[in-house]
Amino acid sequence: MSPAKKKGRRRKVIDSWKLKKWYSVYAPKSFKNEFIGQIPSGNPDNLLGRTIWNRLHEFTKNFKDQHIKLRFKIISVNEAALRCETHFQGSELTRDFVRALIHRGSTRIDGIFNYKTADGFVYRVTTFCVTKRRVKGSQKITIRKIIKQVLDEFAKSSKHGKFVRGMIHGVYADNIRKIVKTIYPLKECQILKVKLISFPEDIVDEEFDKDESFAEQTVKLKIHGKQIKAIKKARKAAQKAAIKASYSDQREESGTSANKTDKGKTSVATPTDSTESKKTEEKEEKDTKSKETESTDKKD
Repeated sequence: MSPAKKKGRRRKVIDSWKLKKWYSVYAPKSFKNEFIGQIPSGNPDNLLGRTIWNRLHEFTKNFKDQHIKLRFKIISVNEAALRCETHFQGSELTRDFVRALIHRGSTRIDGIFNYKTADGFVYRVTTFCVTKRRVKGSQKITIRKIIKQVLDEFAKSSKHGKFVRGMIHGVYADNIRKIVKTIYPLKECQILKVKLISFPEDIVDEEFDKDESFAEQTVKLKIHGKQIKAIKKARKAAQKAAIKASYSDQREESGTSANKTDKGKTSVATPTDSTESKKTEEKEEKDTKSKETESTDKKD
């Protein structure tokens, strides 16, 4: 036999990419069903459970949102329409953005807590604050308490879609910053990471509401060092104002009393002046009469 027959025929190599189809992936209703991208797959069952990362900039078209990464998970596949539906799995800030916020001499305060929304979704949220200078341990504790209370109130009063949008767009971070500034001046407050822990199976994703509003939350705090200083300053300012007011009142009283005495003097002097004028007039009349009598006597 020839050596060619011994080797046998070569098998045809099948290109696996020709068997694959491209599936379009879309965001959930809370993100307006925006188009995320396309994924190739030969078996649609292999797409279930895959996660896709995308920037918030792709949804808002705002360059300021370039540092926020969003993660979506495929939950259903329509093979006929070549369409994949997803739900929000979490978000995260880029490392270069976080590094640019921290500088020497400042303090970074992290708060990692779980929050349950009104419709049963549980999220693990990592929030961090960067102060302008170093902070005491007691101030760190109060700042973490503020972070937990504010986000807990937002989670209880909103569903998962609204809660996620408030975290991503920085609404909750701005509210935390306003409250924490009363304790210590902050350079930055950001929600670093969001992760979905659990969610109920029967809940359908809610649609995006254009006219939604976020009520600002407040936290009752104990009196701390900065507030004590502010109270002392206010007391000193009030004391100074009271001293100035009493001094001005005393000057006004002294001025009015002086005017009263001057008026009394003029009122006493007026009758004496009138009597003296009458006497002078009588003298002048007598002098004129005496002169007339003398002139008549000389004629005679």
